[in-house]
Amino acid sequence: MNPSNYSWAEFADREGLAKELADDVVTAINDAISLKGQAIVALSGGSTPAPLFAELVCRDVEWSKVVITLVDERWVDESHELSNAAFLRGLLLDEISEAASFVPLYRAADSVDNSLMAVLDTYCVATHSDAEGPASFDVVILGMGEDGHTASFFPDADNIVELVDPMSGSHLLSCNSPSTQVARVTWSLPRILSASFMVLHITGEKKKTVYQQALENDDATTLPIRAAIFQEAVRLNVYYAD
Repeated sequence: MNPSNYSWAEFADREGLAKELADDVVTAINDAISLKGQAIVALSGGSTPAPLFAELVCRDVEWSKVVITLVDERWVDESHELSNAAFLRGLLLDEISEAASFVPLYRAADSVDNSLMAVLDTYCVATHSDAEGPASFDVVILGMGEDGHTASFFPDADNIVELVDPMSGSHLLSCNSPSTQVARVTWSLPRILSASFMVLHITGEKKKTVYQQALENDDATTLPIRAAIFQEAVRLNVYYAD
């Protein structure tokens, strides 16, 4: 079995977790801005990060020097109730006066796969990079479902082997699985592991149990969060509260 590469920080409550994580995220953003003049952040949707976003809104950040994208997205436009982009806009982007550049993962096209190149091109323009070598993330905040999925790496996806491949040559991938309501777009595992600071933000005993189960072996096709745990590229910093 490959060695695990993670740290575990457990907090008394979710509010305390959000405050501590916001402190660490802002430090990473400010360090990137000082070093490169820009910070690139990939965030997750769902209800878990809502307290974190509320904390970030109150922090002193040069948002005009930050590019924000999503780790993954349902392939729907922002008017759809399932849109992660709409969730992020309502809780964070609108609150910071949209000063940050935002790169959504949804683009209209005749198929999800045919939308990916346009998304990548937009990302590269925003980050002053190119499709041959897209800029690495400075901060990635992952979530995890009770099925062990992270990003849009679902264990029942028809392309799960590709999704959890650390040697994948793709930057963006699509995901179709019986457990998702719509097709999804996700950054590939190598892109996620390019981060300087990678976080898993989870709450609740059920998810703690799933994470503990994930530590038992490194088969990421059954519990995809293992793809972030058992790798050598960057430490996974787990922030947990019940």
